Amino acid sequence: MSELMNKHSRGPACRTFFLANVSSLALLGWAVAIDGALAEDGDRPIIWVELGGQVEHMTGTSDIFSPPFFDLAAPANLATMTDAQRPPLYSIGGDGKITFMPGDTNWVLSASIRYGRSNGAKHPHYQKAIAPFTFYVEGHHGTVAPPYEIFGDDQTDFRESHAILDFQAGKDVGLGLFGAHGSSVVSAGVRFAQFTARSDATLHARPYYILGIATVPGKYRLPHQFRKTNAASFDDKRDAQGVGPSLSWDASLPVAGNGSNMTLDFNWGANAAILFGRQHAIVNHQTTGSYYHKYGGVKHIGGYTHPPVDQNRSRTVMIPNVGGFAGVTFRYVDAKISLGYRGDFFFGARDGGIDTAHRENVGFYGPFATTSVGIGG
Repeated sequence: MSELMNKHSRGPACRTFFLANVSSLALLGWAVAIDGALAEDGDRPIIWVELGGQVEHMTGTSDIFSPPFFDLAAPANLATMTDAQRPPLYSIGGDGKITFMPGDTNWVLSASIRYGRSNGAKHPHYQKAIAPFTFYVEGHHGTVAPPYEIFGDDQTDFRESHAILDFQAGKDVGLGLFGAHGSSVVSAGVRFAQFTARSDATLHARPYYILGIATVPGKYRLPHQFRKTNAASFDDKRDAQGVGPSLSWDASLPVAGNGSNMTLDFNWGANAAILFGRQHAIVNHQTTGSYYHKYGGVKHIGGYTHPPVDQNRSRTVMIPNVGGFAGVTFRYVDAKISLGYRGDFFFGARDGGIDTAHRENVGFYGPFATTSVGIGG
């Protein structure tokens, strides 16, 4: 059962990247060191070093901050203040992987990391003028030009990053299913994932403005003004991390050049994991407002300031994860170039709530490209 409690923020964790760098450098150093001592093993490299990049569409956003004055805003004005709070749709990043295939066996050992990030800043502004109007007092006419306008203004900034680290051991169980040069590798291992996001927004608006005629029966038609002006600020920091067992299946089937030094392979695969960890959310916001009411020559001015709202939540979570990919690989003895499309989805990974906890699914999917170099063999 999840526990929900308040605690102080510890800031974004760096251990993901430290662990990834140490692990990758260690494996790479080990690969280079033993390269000269590797025994002959037919025509396949024993170690593959892979680097690549991706452009990913992101799913799973936090709740929109909606202060009470949003209820007074016209649709065009409201869209200005809500759309600006939506994070970027895409992230970019890179990945790396080291694979070791011991000679004379069907075992496959690998370590990999995938990292992505996105940043975005917006400043939309909406403004609508109020038309002048005419009034009269005891037969005298006059025209009033409104000194103010309805408007909405929102300045936002958003930053997000995610990292996924895998250590796996697998075995090629194809047993000739895809021919002598095909493969079907089933692997088990450990997956670590971390997600961080932070945003802030500053809103200013005059969502409500009445300007017209107030009638005193039998005597006067007087100008009448009533307007409300509001401001709000919002910032949040959210992160989640988890580690747990993982399973994956990777398959490859030559579709051209089978048996030659150069082949074109079709690749596909699927993965699943259960991650155990914690998620954190620190949310702060405040709203202020003022009003002005003029009836004839009588004015009323007032305002309010809501106390700041500070939320600091942390709880233990279990995050199911599923994913998959499909693509093609151009292979030449000890080098490969791969292009494809992949996705990873983490269920309930982020606390996207404002004043209360609200678990959001997080997903990343899009095209990727990698290059690989074989060592040994």
